[in-house]
Amino acid sequence: MKTKTEIILVVLKVLALIAAIGFSIECGAELLTFVSGFINPGWAKNVLGASKKWFQILDYNTLYFAFGMSLIILASALKAAVWYIMFDLLQKLQLKSPFSMTVTKKLEKLAYLLLGVWILIAFIGKTYLHYVIVSTGINLTDFNNGDEYLFIAGMVYIISQIFRRGIELQNENDLTV
Repeated sequence: MKTKTEIILVVLKVLALIAAIGFSIECGAELLTFVSGFINPGWAKNVLGASKKWFQILDYNTLYFAFGMSLIILASALKAAVWYIMFDLLQKLQLKSPFSMTVTKKLEKLAYLLLGVWILIAFIGKTYLHYVIVSTGINLTDFNNGDEYLFIAGMVYIISQIFRRGIELQNENDLTV
């Protein structure tokens, strides 16, 4: 019989995998919108449900469209990677000995990736959107603030350092016995 914690970890693994798959599909759909926007913009607008404002940008300047869509695709790919790493972390986590270097490295990698998502969305994305709005007069609102990614990155990094200290204490304890 599994304990309550083991059941929760299994549910979290499934949810992380679903999120990774969902963001991968979103990334693929945005990539398809990007490519089909050059080939057949009418089809891309109507079939994929993309923001019509991005196609106004395409009509105004192809490079603006290409760079903006590239940022959106990269953000989705990073979000998918975050959830895949979370799934992998939950796969590697063992309740009998949770303090392992593998888990610590995954947590640190997750924190750095979340920081990368925050930098992409909060700085690069917002700066680019402001530039496009000033240049074209078309108001785009495809990026959120992204501040939650900075907060979560900080929390995950702190947890990774706690795990690192737990490994040190565990190693000291093994040496004294």
